[in-house]
Amino acid sequence: MDSVRQSTDSVEVPPKGSRKIWNDLPVLFLALVPMLIIVPVLPPDPSSRPFILIFLTLLFIAGIYGMRGSRRRFLLSCILALIAIETFWVSVWPSASSLFLPAEFFLFLFLGHMIGYLVLEMVSSDGGIMDIISGTAVLVMIGGIMLGTGLHLSAWISRTVLYDPALLHSTFARSLPEGVMHLTWGGEYSSGTSPLTTVLLMTGSVCGFLILALAAGKIAGYYCKKSG
Repeated sequence: MDSVRQSTDSVEVPPKGSRKIWNDLPVLFLALVPMLIIVPVLPPDPSSRPFILIFLTLLFIAGIYGMRGSRRRFLLSCILALIAIETFWVSVWPSASSLFLPAEFFLFLFLGHMIGYLVLEMVSSDGGIMDIISGTAVLVMIGGIMLGTGLHLSAWISRTVLYDPALLHSTFARSLPEGVMHLTWGGEYSSGTSPLTTVLLMTGSVCGFLILALAAGKIAGYYCKKSG
């Protein structure tokens, strides 16, 4: 029995690249696309907040599903997602609407954990051209949502915008596509600038360049293997 238990523990985490990340991309696309297309165009009314939270919940579920290859990463993602989801849904009540900001912070941590895992898997996994392009698109969308969330948080922390708990969800929704734009093209944040916002924008520009460089390297490696 001890030998069986030891052998079971020894295969807890599969080696990098053994589980193809490309198989999880359709699930991630289904959760990411509504966050960047549907959520930003919802009306800025408190009644639209539950719809935003539904799409956020789907994003958390898809992210947890994509990190199921490692028990440690899966457990950490579940903890972050559980805290964020509960805080987001409690913030629906008008008296607790200010909890939307702490929930955004845990969303930021979850997305950072998620994109780090996806980058490692993408580096160590082999795939075709469409796989690489799809993986790059997913990384850009996740990175853009993460950057938009960070910019929204920095705007409220730095008080560069008027604090109104009733409008937190609408300003958050508008910052998501803006985060993707800043990740890929750069520029200034529409809600004002502060030292923290400037640092986030510079970091986002560097990360966007690294994602594109990773994609170019994967494509070059694919053609080198194919020609060799």
